[in-house]
Amino acid sequence: MLVDDDFALRDRTPETLRALESGSDAVQGEMFRAMVEARSPISATAREAVTALADARRELLRSTRLMGVGLHPDSRPGESAIERTSPRYAKIEQSLQGILRTPICGLHIHVGMPDEETAVRVYNGIRTHVPLLNALAANSPFWGGRDSGLASTRTVVFRSYPRAAMPPEFRDYGHFCDVTQQVCVAAAVADYTHIWWDVRIHPVLGTIEVRAADVQFDLRRTAALAALVHCLARIEADLELASIPAREALAESSFQATRHGLEAKLLTRSGRLMPARELAHETLQLADTVAGQMGCRRELAEVGSILEDGCGADIQRSVYAGGGMSALLAYLAGETERLGRASDEAPDDIRRRAPAA
Repeated sequence: MLVDDDFALRDRTPETLRALESGSDAVQGEMFRAMVEARSPISATAREAVTALADARRELLRSTRLMGVGLHPDSRPGESAIERTSPRYAKIEQSLQGILRTPICGLHIHVGMPDEETAVRVYNGIRTHVPLLNALAANSPFWGGRDSGLASTRTVVFRSYPRAAMPPEFRDYGHFCDVTQQVCVAAAVADYTHIWWDVRIHPVLGTIEVRAADVQFDLRRTAALAALVHCLARIEADLELASIPAREALAESSFQATRHGLEAKLLTRSGRLMPARELAHETLQLADTVAGQMGCRRELAEVGSILEDGCGADIQRSVYAGGGMSALLAYLAGETERLGRASDEAPDDIRRRAPAA
Protein backbone atom coordinates (compact mmCIF):
# COMPACT_ATOMS: atom_id res chain seq x y z
CA MET A 1 0.00 0.00 0.00
CA LEU A 2 1.17 3.57 -0.76
CA VAL A 3 0.45 5.90 2.16
CA ASP A 4 1.11 9.53 3.06
CA ASP A 5 2.73 10.95 6.17
CA ASP A 6 -0.57 10.55 8.03
CA PHE A 7 -0.60 6.86 6.95
CA ALA A 8 -3.75 7.26 4.81
CA LEU A 9 -3.93 5.65 1.38
CA ARG A 10 -2.33 7.85 -1.26
CA ASP A 11 -3.02 7.59 -4.99
CA ARG A 12 0.47 8.08 -6.35
CA THR A 13 1.37 4.99 -8.36
CA PRO A 14 2.41 6.93 -11.52
CA GLU A 15 4.71 9.27 -9.61
CA THR A 16 6.16 6.38 -7.62
CA LEU A 17 6.96 4.36 -10.72
CA ARG A 18 8.54 7.37 -12.45
CA ALA A 19 10.82 7.87 -9.45
CA LEU A 20 12.27 4.37 -9.70
CA GLU A 21 15.62 3.71 -11.30
CA SER A 22 15.42 3.59 -15.08
CA GLY A 23 14.67 0.14 -16.44
CA SER A 24 13.59 -1.33 -13.10
CA ASP A 25 10.96 -4.07 -13.50
CA ALA A 26 10.91 -5.13 -9.86
CA VAL A 27 7.94 -2.84 -9.15
CA GLN A 28 4.82 -2.46 -11.27
CA GLY A 29 1.47 -0.74 -11.01
CA GLU A 30 -1.64 -2.56 -9.83
CA MET A 31 -5.43 -2.33 -9.96
CA PHE A 32 -5.65 0.65 -7.59
CA ARG A 33 -3.54 3.80 -7.70
CA ALA A 34 -2.62 3.49 -4.02
CA MET A 35 -0.75 0.22 -4.40
CA VAL A 36 2.13 -1.34 -6.30
CA GLU A 37 3.33 -4.89 -6.88
CA ALA A 38 6.90 -5.79 -5.92
CA ARG A 39 8.28 -8.78 -7.79
CA SER A 40 11.29 -10.98 -7.16
CA PRO A 41 13.14 -12.50 -10.11
CA ILE A 42 13.38 -16.25 -10.60
CA SER A 43 15.19 -17.34 -7.43
CA ALA A 44 16.79 -20.52 -6.18
CA THR A 45 15.72 -20.08 -2.56
CA ALA A 46 13.24 -18.20 -0.41
CA ARG A 47 16.11 -16.13 0.98
CA GLU A 48 17.17 -15.02 -2.48
CA ALA A 49 13.61 -14.06 -3.43
CA VAL A 50 12.99 -12.06 -0.26
CA THR A 51 16.31 -10.28 -0.59
CA ALA A 52 15.02 -8.98 -3.92
CA LEU A 53 11.77 -7.86 -2.28
CA ALA A 54 13.76 -5.99 0.38
CA ASP A 55 15.67 -4.22 -2.38
CA ALA A 56 12.38 -3.26 -4.06
CA ARG A 57 10.97 -1.85 -0.81
CA ARG A 58 14.16 0.08 -0.24
CA GLU A 59 13.93 1.61 -3.71
CA LEU A 60 10.27 2.52 -3.24
CA LEU A 61 10.95 4.23 0.06
CA ARG A 62 13.03 6.86 -1.70
CA SER A 63 9.83 8.45 -2.96
CA THR A 64 6.90 7.20 -0.87
CA ARG A 65 5.83 5.62 2.38
CA LEU A 66 4.67 2.00 2.39
CA MET A 67 2.39 -0.23 4.42
CA GLY A 68 2.82 -4.01 4.06
CA VAL A 69 -0.65 -5.28 4.94
CA GLY A 70 -3.48 -7.26 3.35
CA LEU A 71 -5.99 -4.42 3.72
CA HIS A 72 -5.52 -0.86 4.96
CA PRO A 73 -6.99 -0.85 8.49
CA ASP A 74 -8.63 2.55 8.26
CA SER A 75 -9.64 2.80 4.58
CA ARG A 76 -13.18 3.21 3.28
CA PRO A 77 -14.65 1.92 0.01
CA GLY A 78 -13.85 4.24 -2.87
CA GLU A 79 -10.92 5.88 -1.13
CA SER A 80 -8.48 4.85 -3.85
CA ALA A 81 -9.03 5.25 -7.60
CA ILE A 82 -8.70 2.39 -10.09
CA GLU A 83 -5.81 2.52 -12.54
CA ARG A 84 -7.75 3.04 -15.78
CA THR A 85 -4.75 3.59 -18.06
CA SER A 86 -4.18 -0.17 -18.14
CA PRO A 87 -6.44 -1.98 -20.65
CA ARG A 88 -6.44 -5.04 -18.42
CA TYR A 89 -7.55 -3.15 -15.32
CA ALA A 90 -10.07 -1.10 -17.27
CA LYS A 91 -11.65 -4.33 -18.51
CA ILE A 92 -11.73 -5.78 -15.00
CA GLU A 93 -13.39 -2.62 -13.71
CA GLN A 94 -15.97 -2.74 -16.48
CA SER A 95 -16.71 -6.34 -15.55
CA LEU A 96 -16.73 -6.16 -11.75
CA GLN A 97 -18.07 -2.63 -11.19
CA GLY A 98 -18.90 -1.95 -7.51
CA ILE A 99 -17.26 -5.18 -6.34
CA LEU A 100 -13.94 -3.33 -6.67
CA ARG A 101 -14.21 -1.42 -3.40
CA THR A 102 -10.73 -1.07 -1.97
CA PRO A 103 -7.10 -2.11 -2.56
CA ILE A 104 -6.16 -5.55 -1.26
CA CYS A 105 -2.62 -6.93 -1.19
CA GLY A 106 -1.86 -10.63 -1.47
CA LEU A 107 1.44 -12.49 -1.34
CA HIS A 108 1.78 -14.77 -4.38
CA ILE A 109 4.38 -17.54 -4.23
CA HIS A 110 5.43 -19.31 -7.44
CA VAL A 111 7.28 -22.64 -7.52
CA GLY A 112 8.79 -23.85 -10.79
CA MET A 113 7.58 -27.19 -12.12
CA PRO A 114 9.57 -29.66 -14.28
CA ASP A 115 6.61 -30.89 -16.36
CA GLU A 116 2.83 -30.83 -16.72
CA GLU A 117 2.14 -34.01 -14.75
CA THR A 118 4.15 -32.82 -11.75
CA ALA A 119 2.44 -29.45 -11.90
CA VAL A 120 -0.99 -31.09 -11.64
CA ARG A 121 0.14 -33.37 -8.82
CA VAL A 122 1.60 -30.48 -6.80
CA TYR A 123 -1.40 -28.28 -7.53
CA ASN A 124 -3.87 -30.89 -6.32
CA GLY A 125 -1.93 -31.67 -3.16
CA ILE A 126 -0.96 -28.18 -2.07
CA ARG A 127 -4.63 -27.18 -2.06
CA THR A 128 -4.93 -29.12 1.19
CA HIS A 129 -2.44 -26.71 2.84
CA VAL A 130 -4.31 -23.52 1.86
CA PRO A 131 -6.27 -23.24 5.15
CA LEU A 132 -3.06 -23.44 7.18
CA LEU A 133 -1.42 -20.83 4.95
CA ASN A 134 -4.49 -18.61 5.42
CA ALA A 135 -4.06 -18.89 9.19
CA LEU A 136 -0.31 -18.30 9.29
CA ALA A 137 -0.45 -15.32 6.94
CA ALA A 138 -3.64 -13.59 8.18
CA ASN A 139 -2.74 -9.90 8.37
CA SER A 140 -5.89 -7.81 7.86
CA PRO A 141 -8.25 -7.84 10.86
CA PHE A 142 -9.34 -4.18 10.55
CA TRP A 143 -11.37 -2.44 7.86
CA GLY A 144 -12.94 0.99 7.90
CA GLY A 145 -11.35 1.76 11.25
CA ARG A 146 -13.04 -1.15 13.02
CA ASP A 147 -12.14 -4.71 13.91
CA SER A 148 -13.95 -6.86 11.35
CA GLY A 149 -13.91 -9.90 13.62
CA LEU A 150 -11.90 -11.69 10.93
CA ALA A 151 -8.21 -12.51 10.87
CA SER A 152 -8.00 -11.87 7.12
CA THR A 153 -10.56 -9.38 5.83
CA ARG A 154 -8.60 -9.26 2.58
CA THR A 155 -9.53 -12.86 1.87
CA VAL A 156 -13.24 -12.20 2.39
CA VAL A 157 -13.16 -9.08 0.19
CA PHE A 158 -11.33 -11.05 -2.48
CA ARG A 159 -13.87 -13.88 -2.21
CA SER A 160 -16.52 -11.43 -3.44
CA TYR A 161 -14.76 -11.38 -6.81
CA PRO A 162 -15.80 -13.99 -9.38
CA ARG A 163 -13.32 -16.80 -9.98
CA ALA A 164 -11.66 -16.14 -6.59
CA ALA A 165 -12.15 -19.36 -4.67
CA MET A 166 -10.76 -22.67 -3.53
CA PRO A 167 -9.75 -24.34 -6.81
CA PRO A 168 -11.09 -27.66 -8.10
CA GLU A 169 -9.16 -30.90 -8.31
CA PHE A 170 -7.91 -31.97 -11.76
CA ARG A 171 -7.48 -35.51 -13.08
CA ASP A 172 -4.62 -34.53 -15.38
CA TYR A 173 -3.29 -31.62 -17.42
CA GLY A 174 -5.86 -32.11 -20.14
CA HIS A 175 -8.64 -31.79 -17.58
CA PHE A 176 -7.07 -28.55 -16.33
CA CYS A 177 -6.99 -27.18 -19.88
CA ASP A 178 -10.62 -28.16 -20.55
CA VAL A 179 -11.95 -26.59 -17.34
CA THR A 180 -9.86 -23.45 -17.77
CA GLN A 181 -11.08 -22.97 -21.33
CA GLN A 182 -14.70 -23.38 -20.26
CA VAL A 183 -14.31 -20.85 -17.45
CA CYS A 184 -12.64 -18.32 -19.76
CA VAL A 185 -15.45 -18.68 -22.31
CA ALA A 186 -18.16 -18.36 -19.66
CA ALA A 187 -16.50 -15.29 -18.12
CA ALA A 188 -15.67 -13.74 -21.49
CA VAL A 189 -12.04 -13.25 -20.42
CA ALA A 190 -8.98 -13.54 -22.61
CA ASP A 191 -6.96 -16.07 -20.65
CA TYR A 192 -6.48 -18.00 -17.42
CA THR A 193 -4.76 -15.11 -15.63
CA HIS A 194 -8.28 -13.80 -14.97
CA ILE A 195 -8.99 -16.95 -12.92
CA TRP A 196 -7.99 -16.00 -9.40
CA TRP A 197 -8.07 -19.30 -7.50
CA ASP A 198 -6.09 -19.70 -4.25
CA VAL A 199 -3.77 -22.02 -6.17
CA ARG A 200 -3.42 -22.10 -9.93
CA ILE A 201 -1.26 -23.71 -12.56
CA HIS A 202 0.58 -21.01 -14.52
CA PRO A 203 1.68 -22.57 -17.84
CA VAL A 204 3.22 -19.37 -19.27
CA LEU A 205 5.64 -19.18 -16.34
CA GLY A 206 5.95 -22.93 -15.81
CA THR A 207 4.90 -22.69 -12.16
CA ILE A 208 2.21 -23.45 -9.67
CA GLU A 209 1.17 -20.25 -7.94
CA VAL A 210 -0.08 -20.14 -4.34
CA ARG A 211 -2.17 -17.01 -3.74
CA ALA A 212 -3.60 -17.65 -0.25
CA ALA A 213 -1.51 -15.28 1.90
CA ASP A 214 -1.90 -11.66 2.97
CA VAL A 215 1.07 -9.40 2.31
CA GLN A 216 3.31 -9.19 5.38
CA PHE A 217 4.89 -6.07 6.88
CA ASP A 218 7.67 -8.33 8.17
CA LEU A 219 9.86 -9.74 5.39
CA ARG A 220 11.11 -12.41 7.75
CA ARG A 221 7.57 -13.78 7.79
CA THR A 222 7.40 -13.49 4.02
CA ALA A 223 10.52 -15.64 3.79
CA ALA A 224 9.03 -18.18 6.20
CA LEU A 225 5.84 -18.52 4.14
CA ALA A 226 7.80 -18.80 0.89
CA ALA A 227 10.05 -21.47 2.38
CA LEU A 228 7.07 -23.45 3.65
CA VAL A 229 5.36 -23.38 0.25
CA HIS A 230 8.63 -24.32 -1.48
CA CYS A 231 9.11 -27.34 0.78
CA LEU A 232 5.49 -28.49 0.57
CA ALA A 233 5.57 -28.26 -3.22
CA ARG A 234 8.68 -30.44 -3.27
CA ILE A 235 6.99 -33.02 -1.05
CA GLU A 236 3.75 -33.02 -3.06
CA ALA A 237 5.74 -33.57 -6.27
CA ASP A 238 6.65 -37.08 -5.06
CA LEU A 239 3.19 -38.06 -3.83
CA GLU A 240 0.81 -40.05 -5.95
CA LEU A 241 -2.70 -38.67 -6.14
CA ALA A 242 -4.29 -39.72 -2.87
CA SER A 243 -7.59 -39.11 -1.18
CA ILE A 244 -8.03 -35.37 -0.70
CA PRO A 245 -10.94 -33.69 1.11
CA ALA A 246 -13.64 -32.30 -1.14
CA ARG A 247 -13.26 -28.81 -2.52
CA GLU A 248 -16.25 -27.65 -0.50
CA ALA A 249 -14.72 -28.96 2.73
CA LEU A 250 -11.38 -27.29 2.01
CA ALA A 251 -13.22 -24.04 1.27
CA GLU A 252 -14.98 -24.19 4.64
CA SER A 253 -11.71 -24.91 6.42
CA SER A 254 -10.20 -21.95 4.59
CA PHE A 255 -12.98 -19.74 5.92
CA GLN A 256 -12.35 -20.96 9.46
CA ALA A 257 -8.72 -19.88 9.07
CA THR A 258 -9.81 -16.55 7.61
CA ARG A 259 -12.18 -16.02 10.52
CA HIS A 260 -10.10 -17.28 13.45
CA GLY A 261 -6.48 -17.22 12.25
CA LEU A 262 -4.23 -19.43 14.36
CA GLU A 263 -7.10 -20.09 16.78
CA ALA A 264 -9.02 -22.00 14.07
CA LYS A 265 -9.57 -25.73 13.91
CA LEU A 266 -8.57 -26.88 10.45
CA LEU A 267 -9.27 -29.88 8.27
CA THR A 268 -6.37 -32.29 7.86
CA ARG A 269 -5.66 -34.30 4.74
CA SER A 270 -7.23 -37.32 6.44
CA GLY A 271 -10.44 -35.38 7.02
CA ARG A 272 -10.30 -34.72 10.76
CA LEU A 273 -10.20 -31.40 12.62
CA MET A 274 -7.00 -30.23 14.29
CA PRO A 275 -6.09 -26.95 16.05
CA ALA A 276 -4.22 -24.74 13.61
CA ARG A 277 -1.09 -24.51 15.76
CA GLU A 278 -0.96 -28.27 16.16
CA LEU A 279 -1.39 -28.77 12.42
CA ALA A 280 1.29 -26.16 11.79
CA HIS A 281 3.81 -27.97 13.99
CA GLU A 282 3.02 -31.24 12.23
CA THR A 283 3.34 -29.64 8.80
CA LEU A 284 6.55 -27.88 9.81
CA GLN A 285 8.11 -31.21 10.77
CA LEU A 286 7.11 -32.62 7.39
CA ALA A 287 8.51 -29.62 5.51
CA ASP A 288 11.77 -29.81 7.45
CA THR A 289 12.54 -33.17 5.83
CA VAL A 290 13.32 -31.34 2.57
CA ALA A 291 14.35 -27.92 3.89
CA GLY A 292 18.06 -28.69 3.54
CA GLN A 293 17.55 -29.71 -0.07
CA MET A 294 15.60 -26.48 -0.71
CA GLY A 295 18.22 -24.34 1.03
CA CYS A 296 15.73 -22.78 3.41
CA ARG A 297 16.08 -24.40 6.82
CA ARG A 298 16.70 -21.08 8.56
CA GLU A 299 13.73 -19.39 6.84
CA LEU A 300 11.44 -22.36 7.48
CA ALA A 301 12.28 -22.24 11.19
CA GLU A 302 10.68 -18.78 11.30
CA VAL A 303 7.28 -20.43 10.94
CA GLY A 304 7.85 -21.34 14.58
CA SER A 305 8.21 -17.63 15.40
CA ILE A 306 4.84 -16.95 13.78
CA LEU A 307 3.30 -19.65 15.96
CA GLU A 308 4.96 -18.20 19.07
CA ASP A 309 4.26 -14.50 18.42
CA GLY A 310 0.97 -14.83 16.55
CA CYS A 311 -0.04 -14.07 12.99
CA GLY A 312 -0.12 -10.50 11.71
CA ALA A 313 -3.75 -10.15 12.79
CA ASP A 314 -2.78 -10.99 16.38
CA ILE A 315 -0.01 -8.41 16.34
CA GLN A 316 -2.27 -5.73 14.85
CA ARG A 317 -4.89 -6.29 17.55
CA SER A 318 -2.23 -6.09 20.23
CA VAL A 319 -0.94 -2.76 18.92
CA TYR A 320 -4.48 -1.40 18.54
CA ALA A 321 -5.36 -2.40 22.10
CA GLY A 322 -2.39 -0.42 23.37
CA GLY A 323 -2.78 2.77 21.33
CA GLY A 324 -5.76 2.74 19.01
CA MET A 325 -5.86 3.17 15.25
CA SER A 326 -3.25 5.93 15.07
CA ALA A 327 -0.71 3.72 16.84
CA LEU A 328 -1.56 0.77 14.61
CA LEU A 329 -1.11 2.72 11.37
CA ALA A 330 2.19 4.15 12.56
CA TYR A 331 3.36 0.70 13.59
CA LEU A 332 2.51 -0.94 10.27
CA ALA A 333 4.15 1.77 8.19
CA GLY A 334 7.13 1.94 10.54
CA GLU A 335 7.75 -1.80 10.43
CA THR A 336 7.45 -1.89 6.66
CA GLU A 337 9.84 1.03 6.33
CA ARG A 338 12.30 -0.36 8.85
CA LEU A 339 12.60 -3.61 6.94
CA GLY A 340 12.79 -1.88 3.62
CA ARG A 341 15.64 0.35 4.72
CA ALA A 342 17.55 -2.26 6.69
CA SER A 343 20.40 -2.14 4.18
CA ASP A 344 22.82 -3.69 6.64
CA GLU A 345 20.53 -6.59 7.47
CA ALA A 346 19.90 -9.62 5.31
CA PRO A 347 16.32 -10.95 5.53
CA ASP A 348 17.49 -13.92 7.59
CA ASP A 349 18.84 -11.50 10.21
CA ILE A 350 15.76 -9.26 10.42
CA ARG A 351 13.57 -9.89 13.44
CA ARG A 352 10.28 -8.18 14.20
CA ARG A 353 10.35 -6.13 17.38
CA ALA A 354 6.96 -7.23 18.68
CA PRO A 355 5.02 -4.73 20.79
CA ALA A 356 3.99 -5.58 24.31
CA ALA A 357 0.45 -6.92 24.55
